Amino acid sequence: MSHFRFSTQIISKSNRSAVACSAYRSGSALYSERDGLTKNFKEREVQPDSYILSPKNAPEWTKDRQSLWNEVEKKEKQHNSQLAREIVISLPTQLSNEEQTDLTLDFCKENFSDEGMVADINIHRDKKHNPHAHIMLTIRPFNDDGTWGNKRKKENGKSIHLTDWNKKETMIKWRKDLADRINYKFKEKGIEDYVSHESYAKQGLEKIPKIRLSRDSYQYENRMKDKARQKGQEYQPVTHYGKLNKEIIQINKELSKEQEKVVSLESHKQEKETDHSLASIRKNVSLTDMQKSALTMVAKRSKSYVDYKVASNIYKDISEGNWSKKLDKQKTKILAEKNTLNKAKNAFNNEKKQVIRYGFMPSKFQQQFNDKITAIKGLENEYEKEFKKFQMAEKKAELALELQKRFTEQEFTHLYGESKSYKADEMYAAVEHFKDTGTLIPKHEIKHLEMDQSLTVPLIKQTRNAEKSIFILDRAIKKQSRERVEALKKKNFDKAYIASNKMEEYQLQKKQLSHELEGNKEFLRKDLSQHYNQEDVQHVSSTEALVQLNQLKAEGKSTSDLDKDLKQLAINHKQRQEEHSNKQDKTPNHKVEKAYMNHISDGLFQALEDMQQAKKEKAQKMEPSYKKKRRKHREKGNHLEL
Repeated sequence: MSHFRFSTQIISKSNRSAVACSAYRSGSALYSERDGLTKNFKEREVQPDSYILSPKNAPEWTKDRQSLWNEVEKKEKQHNSQLAREIVISLPTQLSNEEQTDLTLDFCKENFSDEGMVADINIHRDKKHNPHAHIMLTIRPFNDDGTWGNKRKKENGKSIHLTDWNKKETMIKWRKDLADRINYKFKEKGIEDYVSHESYAKQGLEKIPKIRLSRDSYQYENRMKDKARQKGQEYQPVTHYGKLNKEIIQINKELSKEQEKVVSLESHKQEKETDHSLASIRKNVSLTDMQKSALTMVAKRSKSYVDYKVASNIYKDISEGNWSKKLDKQKTKILAEKNTLNKAKNAFNNEKKQVIRYGFMPSKFQQQFNDKITAIKGLENEYEKEFKKFQMAEKKAELALELQKRFTEQEFTHLYGESKSYKADEMYAAVEHFKDTGTLIPKHEIKHLEMDQSLTVPLIKQTRNAEKSIFILDRAIKKQSRERVEALKKKNFDKAYIASNKMEEYQLQKKQLSHELEGNKEFLRKDLSQHYNQEDVQHVSSTEALVQLNQLKAEGKSTSDLDKDLKQLAINHKQRQEEHSNKQDKTPNHKVEKAYMNHISDGLFQALEDMQQAKKEKAQKMEPSYKKKRRKHREKGNHLEL
């Protein structure tokens, strides 16, 4: 009798992500709106065959895998909502790939999509002997107008399901239908074999099924088999479940039905122990009121189940997000106004008429100055109140993050035995991989599982944004300078004072951004030094040149010749610049874009010029006459010192 597999599980929001599960099964990168991360697992050797079947009344977005599961996760509000039902079926090796696919799609259409479910189907053929299909099904039905329907309704005070998808009878019907379809195919092709959806007990067979090994265990057992064969030794299973399977084979041959039951129960118990232990790590912990308050705040802000990554994102959102930026802006504004007042005060002490530049009337300076000091104190009081609220929220978010980090470390230790060698992100990724796939990855691969993608791309984006911001601030400073001059001509002192404050504020922002930009540029130079000559890279000061050189390196399009790559970048940009200039659009936006392109062009050509100048100086230093002059200069210097 052929192997028959039809296993089911529920994917719950309490500890898993439907987007991550779909990304893993389909071998594709899917963006999760729930935690703001792109779910992208290790690339498969054989890409799955992927399909989506939708009911007739389902909206168009259900045909897009990313949209589908993000919409499901948005709709299910409760932290422990059921997101999807997954069914895994084995496909007969006696059938061709095309026949396996047709069988799967026909089965899914008739039993699932025609009944109102969206079926996300992924057929895996990584191993020739084990073709199988992962089928993720939506749990909530659709209304006739394409909107989400309800799962349950109240009737006589009781909550009842609106579909029969959860019933045991329905599950048995699906299993039987799959077995019937496979047997019909066998008969059609003249294959003398069959499968059964029923258990061994129901079939009257006195034996128990073997335990399905995880992919890692299966691969490990195969390697051990090969080693034993090479040494001419008898193979003995090495993994826990491999050994159990050997025992089960022996039991099926020799022992009674009663003995079989005991082993079956024991194996079932061991399979359940890991999931139960992971769940108990979070459930049985005793929390203080402050910790509970911190987790509640994070849950409300994220509107989802809280784990390490969610807590990390919330902490980052508070400490670096819009609230933090708003406070920084308020602080900068207050500091800018203080600087303006200090400059006005110094001007008044040295030459009273000069205070006009800052929007003050010399005859009323003291009164105007005092009024503005009072206004600043009011702004400082508002800032302090808001800053205290921010600090409390940040402290709670940090506490929640530490808690989740501790939970993740405990979960990881339970699965892998130790955690000292790994970062929190790595441990979280490994634990989530187990929760999403049910398999443990080898320890040596954990380092490649970090959730954050390469740091180069965000750094490039951050660097380019800082450069653009400085460019915009320079233009803004010039604009405010013109407006101040115009205001003074019209003796509009209030407007002149506002313009002076804005100029000061923009200067402070520019100073801060310039400091950050230089740090980023140093990181980019460090990356490039591994590809080009380190001494040459240090001469590149243009931000855009550093950014584009890193992009070339990341895309595998660069050469090892820095001078050659810079020339090509300058030529490419010149072409884009000409294309932009030829456009008929003469709006203000077009003028700003043109100015920025000129700014980039100047930087690229300056980088090329600096590079060529550095090479020229290096060549001069190698000339015998230059070395002779340097030697004479040193000797002269030493003589003078004596």
